Amino acid sequence: MEIRIDNLKIRPRKLVFAEPVEKFPVLRELVERGEVGFHGDISTDLVATLVGTLVEVEGSLACTVVIPCSRCLQPAEQQLDLRIALAFTRQKMSEAGTGEERELTEEEVGLIPFEGDTIDLRSSLEQELLMGLPQHPLCADDCAGLCPVCGANLNRNRCDCPPPVFNGGLSALKGFKVTKE
Repeated sequence: MEIRIDNLKIRPRKLVFAEPVEKFPVLRELVERGEVGFHGDISTDLVATLVGTLVEVEGSLACTVVIPCSRCLQPAEQQLDLRIALAFTRQKMSEAGTGEERELTEEEVGLIPFEGDTIDLRSSLEQELLMGLPQHPLCADDCAGLCPVCGANLNRNRCDCPPPVFNGGLSALKGFKVTKE
């Protein structure tokens, strides 16, 4: 998943990849810990363009993810189709190893630095995919979740547990009424 800068000087390049999850270190670790799963490869359909000193990469990133439902913890499968827009800039050698903190200018915010004649897209695409994972995935829109008392999956069977007592910090105001004078 590399871009050769020399190839972009003539014209933009289309980049179509299908890579297994094992080639993405952070995603592989999430799969090994059982936090998420993937069906099939992670596929990209990108266009890389050289614009002045910037390399712009735009397109889509797609995969099928299996992640626990946020209500009942059963596997929920979702198709992700993410729009990608990345901008890479060549890192100046004087700034690369100084270790000093400096304030970024408006133009530098959002730019991804690189060195050499190639750009490895793997880590940037992995970050985009991690940010695109659903925050509250559901196995179904009408998922009933788990019983807060006994933990039964309410999608499969009902339980006879009494509803939990709400003991919030403002529960003392439950019966408070304002009267006009």
